[in-house]
Amino acid sequence: MNINEEKLHMITKALDNSIRIKVLYYLAENKNSNVSNLINIFNISQPNISRHLKILADANLVFSIKDGQERIYQISDQHVLQMLDTLKTHIND
Repeated sequence: MNINEEKLHMITKALDNSIRIKVLYYLAENKNSNVSNLINIFNISQPNISRHLKILADANLVFSIKDGQERIYQISDQHVLQMLDTLKTHIND
């Protein structure tokens, strides 16, 4: 089996935190969000949410686009949505 070890490490690191998983589910349901909105929803500091978003972005699970002075975050692609669906099914079984 040929698996990119670096990508595997980045993804498993990103998924090793419940806040980051909740952020992914939020973005999946709401299509996008800015940092201020995520701060309010998850009741955590700006540096903390920014750190979580960087880890998710480094793992290519989310990406951002610049809108004026702020960044808008979105799920990277359909694979992330499929992974979240599978995870939710596994959790709920």
